[in-house]
Amino acid sequence: MTYRLARGVERIDADGSPMLFNTRTGGYFALNVSAATALDALLGHSEQEGAAALVAAYGISADQAATDVHVLTASLAGLRLLEAR
Repeated sequence: MTYRLARGVERIDADGSPMLFNTRTGGYFALNVSAATALDALLGHSEQEGAAALVAAYGISADQAATDVHVLTASLAGLRLLEAR
């Protein structure tokens, strides 16, 4: 399964801080740097590729990276900011 930002959601950097902007609601969702790293790797790809980006960037275990990416995708999907395609 691959992922994309939901319709009307844009990935932006505001004063150096990674965020998602929902053009439908006008709401912002702040991301920490590791979440932004995983999200950028996820877009158009699978959770495994997002996890691989975290392993490469931060040297964490593959299991921890997989868990972190799964939590991120579930959270963003639950907020209707990310969708599987």
